[in-house]
Amino acid sequence: MSSAGAGAGAGAGADDVLDARETLADGGKRLARALRGPFARAQPHWKSFAQLTFACPTASEVPGRMKKNLQQFGYCYVSLAAALAAYNALSRALLAVMLAGAFIGHHYVTRVRRAPIEIGGRVFGAKTQGVACAAATAIFFWKFITDVFFSAASVALAFAAAHAVMRVPEPKTDEDEGEIPLLRDFAAAYRESGADDYVPPQVSSTVRGLFASVFARK
Repeated sequence: MSSAGAGAGAGAGADDVLDARETLADGGKRLARALRGPFARAQPHWKSFAQLTFACPTASEVPGRMKKNLQQFGYCYVSLAAALAAYNALSRALLAVMLAGAFIGHHYVTRVRRAPIEIGGRVFGAKTQGVACAAATAIFFWKFITDVFFSAASVALAFAAAHAVMRVPEPKTDEDEGEIPLLRDFAAAYRESGADDYVPPQVSSTVRGLFASVFARK
């Protein structure tokens, strides 16, 4: 890289960091936390989840029943989707390992190396490189992602909708008007991920407004 390019890269890179610099080992820790998190959060609720107390609701009961079951069992639904995805991935173990490697590579570019590069006289910062890595990963692994994750998510979503509507929740408690932990944690993860830097402001504003409206409901 030329000295002029390096100077331009340094200026661009100063405002083009995602968060505090991390090590390569932190990428593995992030991945492990992401995989382990839903199961750890769901663990206290499996006993209640397995209690088969079902009944067809009236139209007026559906919203309240869904919200209360999502409050209690949201992470159970996510854990089921993750377990299905893991089962689907068993027949494609090599691709699963390669996808994990792609995640570590993205982590290295955006959180470890975090240095701009110059190609053809143009300087590309860490965020731009991160978007390029993510797009290349999505294209290369598209069939694997759809076969493993989308199919598992579709089955889990159908089950979650049926379970949340049909299961008779426990008697009303003071927690009924609280937040849905799964959505609350997802909103927090969205804020901390730096996704705002990757999407148009209008999209980010819409996402934040959606979460705010969900949490404001009583």
